Amino acid sequence: MSRTWALAFCLVAPMAAADPIALYCARGVPDYPDAEMRLNVGGRHVVHVTYVGFQPSRTRAEWSLRDCLNTAIKLDSSRDIQVSLWYRARHSREVQELMKKRLVYRAASGLVEESAAP
Repeated sequence: MSRTWALAFCLVAPMAAADPIALYCARGVPDYPDAEMRLNVGGRHVVHVTYVGFQPSRTRAEWSLRDCLNTAIKLDSSRDIQVSLWYRARHSREVQELMKKRLVYRAASGLVEESAAP
């Protein structure tokens, strides 16, 4: 590989999202969600909290989002983080967004905001 190609590869490769990181959050109760965080070098981190075969109450869904966001902030608070809640039936690959609301951590201010899902 020539030096030019090697340099170009080094400059482009870090911009892609990394493999997801499992977050162990919203635990301590039965039917806890799966949660993963994708770290992005060029933008905000994204956390998906997914309940499989169990649809939580609105209160529990809110708690799950906030707990997983707090866990993600401990992992890396230097970038904005967006958290959304998903549901998937057991034995299915299709997911649907459970809440039409997302939480967003703003790294610049250290504050958490609610935003509507698109």
